[in-house]
Amino acid sequence: MVPAAAPLDEHIRRRPPDPLDAGPTCDDNQRMDRLTQSWALHWPDADIEAMADDVRQRAVSAADAWGLRHLNELPGGTVALVLADEDVVLKVHPRGHPDDEQLIAEGVALQAWSATGAAAQLYGRRDGGSTLLLERLTPGTPLEAAGVSWDERLEVLGTLVGRLHAALQPAVGSPHIGGTYSRDWRRTLGDSQLLSPAADDVLLHSDLHGGNALRAGARWRIIDPHAVRGDRHADIWALIDPLAPVPPDARTARTWIRRYAAAANLDSDRAAEWVHYRARGEALDGADGDHAWAERLTHMANLLGAADRPG
Repeated sequence: MVPAAAPLDEHIRRRPPDPLDAGPTCDDNQRMDRLTQSWALHWPDADIEAMADDVRQRAVSAADAWGLRHLNELPGGTVALVLADEDVVLKVHPRGHPDDEQLIAEGVALQAWSATGAAAQLYGRRDGGSTLLLERLTPGTPLEAAGVSWDERLEVLGTLVGRLHAALQPAVGSPHIGGTYSRDWRRTLGDSQLLSPAADDVLLHSDLHGGNALRAGARWRIIDPHAVRGDRHADIWALIDPLAPVPPDARTARTWIRRYAAAANLDSDRAAEWVHYRARGEALDGADGDHAWAERLTHMANLLGAADRPG
């Protein structure tokens, strides 16, 4: 049985401010410029300057409240400000945009998954859940950089997804995949029965790929969920991630889906429906401006459509 997270004070060594210590480095202009450019793409109608000021202020307040004095940026983030201090991570989500509810759900999900041992531990929340204190996973090697084969990667990610789905589901605190999360898919593809709420819906990661599974000791554990409730078969991002290889034919695409579904305890045909739907939706929505990825998504969707046709 996986032990529960230890009390916060066991993970944070509180100490008085050092007059020579610059404190959190959240005012770095280059870092914030990169984040605000990403925010402007995601939320063109939001007040980006106000969001940036709010993130800076909350980072300083959280660092002071949690006794964090040696914060350094962790690479890779494009939405939240992510800083590390020894064995903890400070994650400050932006507020004041259409996806507030979804970003706040990350802490809800990590708490719900704490007993599975498959996710980074949540140590604290502030600001209504938009500021998080998290376990820092070490050595933290991403699965995609571990030199494992594509088949093994699918099995690792599928196994992690299955463990998350088996957790006790939170009663409240996470939006449904059929709401704001899928607004762009619905705009391009129309409504789908796949998005309808059902009694057996579970809390989904929705964004699990080789960069969001990190080595922690001898195990793999997840970070950065796009936490929504929905059909468990929607948790197939590993198969359409921008860095996923391109299947040469429909048979290979189906083989990959079956391998992932078996590890995740999913029905492979239902998972294939979701791969087809999400690939089409992301491609038609522009694939975040990545034209090469949009072509790969369209290719995957076409392969699965061809596999469904007789003859």
